Amino acid sequence: MSVPSNILQQFIEAIEEELNLLGQLEQSFEAQLEALRRHDHEALEQAAMQTSELVTRLERLQQKRAGKGRLLRRMLKLELTASTEQLLAALEARSETQAAAHTLRGLQQRLQQQLQQTRQRCESLEFSLKYAIQIGQELLELLQALDQPASRVYTPTGQTRQASPQRSVVNRLG
Repeated sequence: MSVPSNILQQFIEAIEEELNLLGQLEQSFEAQLEALRRHDHEALEQAAMQTSELVTRLERLQQKRAGKGRLLRRMLKLELTASTEQLLAALEARSETQAAAHTLRGLQQRLQQQLQQTRQRCESLEFSLKYAIQIGQELLELLQALDQPASRVYTPTGQTRQASPQRSVVNRLG
C-alpha cells in the first residue's frame, strides 16, 4: 500500500508545530523564573497561565501526532507499537518516501533536543518554586514565633483584660 504524501506532510507539520510549542513552553518557564527573581507576582501568574495553555495545546498536538503515526504504521503494515526508528526505516525503504523519512529523522533529533532543554528548564523552575515555598513557610513560622505585644481588650462589662496570647498569622484550618 502506498503512503499518501498528505499524511506524511501532516505528520511532519505536527512535529514542526510541536517543536515550536516546546520552544514557547521553554520561554514561558523562563518568564516564570524571571518573575520569581523580580518578586513580580502578577507576571508569575500570567506566565503560569500561559504555561497551562501551552501544555494543553501541546497535549492535543501530541495526540494528533500519535494518531498520524498510528495511521502511517498501519499503511506500512507495521505493528501499532512499532518504534519511531522502525517507522523511519520502513519509510526509508520506499523510494517515494525516502525524502520525507530524511526530514522526519532530522525533526526527530531536533524534537529530542528540544524536549531535553525544556525538561531541564522545567526542573529549574520546579526547584525554584519549591525553594520559594520553603522560604515563605520559614518566614511565616518566624512571624508566628515572634512575641505578640501585650494588648488589652474590653470585656462586655466594660472592664479590660489581657488579650488572648499568640494570635496566629495563618489560619491553618481554612
